[in-house]
Amino acid sequence: MAEATAKGACSPPTKKQRTDDCSDAVDSTTDQGCVGDRDPHFLTSFKDFEVVRVLNNDEERKSVVVECQIKGREGVAVAQLQKLPFNAQKLGDILSSGTTLKTLFQNDIYYNKTALVPPDLNEMKATVIYPAEKKHILRYEKQPSSFIQETPRLFREVTKRFIETSSFSKEWIYNILDHKKEVDRIVFEDPDPDIGFILVPDLKWTGEQMEDLYLQAIVRRRDITCLRELDASHLPLLRNVLEKGSTAIKEKYGIPAHKLRVYLHYLPSFYHLHVHFSALSFEAPGTWAGKAHLLSSVISNIETCSDHYQKVTLPYTLKDNTPLSAMFKDHGYFSE
Repeated sequence: MAEATAKGACSPPTKKQRTDDCSDAVDSTTDQGCVGDRDPHFLTSFKDFEVVRVLNNDEERKSVVVECQIKGREGVAVAQLQKLPFNAQKLGDILSSGTTLKTLFQNDIYYNKTALVPPDLNEMKATVIYPAEKKHILRYEKQPSSFIQETPRLFREVTKRFIETSSFSKEWIYNILDHKKEVDRIVFEDPDPDIGFILVPDLKWTGEQMEDLYLQAIVRRRDITCLRELDASHLPLLRNVLEKGSTAIKEKYGIPAHKLRVYLHYLPSFYHLHVHFSALSFEAPGTWAGKAHLLSSVISNIETCSDHYQKVTLPYTLKDNTPLSAMFKDHGYFSE
């Protein structure tokens, strides 16, 4: 029997830091040790942080990623700051005498102003990777992208080889599955070894407002890396994730299935099968064509043809500075 466990909000774990910049999510456990595990006072503020350079300033998503040095510490850090959606329950406090207005211009009945909101009502989401490695810098650094038309042959000769040799550590995933980390963040858990999964909030979601609800279902099976490997034998797992994940979100957060977007990424940010659940009201990163595949469509495709994803061409965008892009270049893809 599956078990559902409701958990309260908690601080992001310090062992690993995760964030999803569209197609460029980073999930990693480094071999350099974790300062936060040794020093509970580490990162209680941005004291001693020095900006080295801006890696990416995304005006549309109101986020910035910065490479930093920390005074007195070796290595570099990557810090991402992102403004949060407005919490409707706090609008009354914002629209009050505590918020000061500065006029930019006024024309007839139209007043254009900036608003200085009290600090406790103007929180930002902060994600830090320390110590950060070159692969993290490359992932977050703004770069041009190319469109890849990945045939089954290209998957076998290029992408699969990348997955087997170059992908990030999955230790942080196993920590969640083995209840070594983030136990108090688990929203729902199905312990079945074949069709079970753990549902946890994505680190991009604070849990404070439903407008940008975002969770991930991490399957228990450790032998499935991505969409390409799914076939008819996985249908019970996929149906279970869709049905029980949607039900758990309805029971805990009150959002029905028809208000959810449930999908997989291809390419994914990490190569252990997982499914994204986001509120339909939230334009989550990576929900566009060439990245997101609706879980209901995946199930339908496999029901129609059991080895659908072993036969079709899967297009996706890929940053030009990534190791996988270099492997495609070496394979002669961009000269065709």
